[in-house]
Amino acid sequence: MIKVEKVKYSYDGAETPALKGISFEINKGDFVAIVGHNGSGKSTVAKLLNALLIPDEGSITVDGMSTADEADVLNIRKKVGVVFQNPDNQIVTTVVEEDVGFGPENLGLPTEEILTRVHDALEAVDMLPYARSAPHMLSGGQKQRIAIAGMLALSPEVLVLDEATAMLDPLGRKKIIEIVRNLHREKDITVIMITQYMEEAVDADRIIVLNDGLIETEGTPTEVFSQGERLRSIGLDVPVVVGIRDQLVHDGVLPSSDALTAEELAETLCPLLLKN
Repeated sequence: MIKVEKVKYSYDGAETPALKGISFEINKGDFVAIVGHNGSGKSTVAKLLNALLIPDEGSITVDGMSTADEADVLNIRKKVGVVFQNPDNQIVTTVVEEDVGFGPENLGLPTEEILTRVHDALEAVDMLPYARSAPHMLSGGQKQRIAIAGMLALSPEVLVLDEATAMLDPLGRKKIIEIVRNLHREKDITVIMITQYMEEAVDADRIIVLNDGLIETEGTPTEVFSQGERLRSIGLDVPVVVGIRDQLVHDGVLPSSDALTAEELAETLCPLLLKN
């Protein structure tokens, strides 16, 4: 379990704190989306969860280990892997399979286990055919999948994606989300998706909305997306499909609906269209 209690954090020289006293818990196997506009504090949360930053006030514990305790930091980072926005900052070698194996090698693992982890990680992100490729020759989306594979090779229990799709085109974003969704379902990895794209939060078990360093609201996707006016007031919005759904309900085309994806909305509409 990850427990964040009354955490405050300020960057040196900043006029206002990045975080002003937030609290939340994330249980094993959860898929949590943390959303907010630029400057809301969400990327600061990512760095705090991995002990890259230490709270000024409050505490963060991972399975009972404090991020403020230097003796616990290495074990916390083994449990919590972070993938950042720019994959070039996490790629350190000139061959894909060597880059994915860099972390396990630094842990001193046996060669056979490293090779197995590299193979499994590349397979999980659908990049096994590129094992011998040069990372700099890959697309942005492929590089980000390599960065994710590098984290998976370390066998983390928690995968934090800090705006990991922000630099990608729509197809690249879609592929990363599909991979993350599969990792959560098939490998039972706890996922913390930090994003400004509301569509990426649809599959989460819970959404935490940050605004100016505070938690504005939280709940299931259905609960959060029902607060359209509130979200728009802080520079966010509901996913496009949810907006279309709400308009159809408003116009009387649909009696009511909880559809969050295009597929779910189509399933709701088709029987009505067939009746007509």
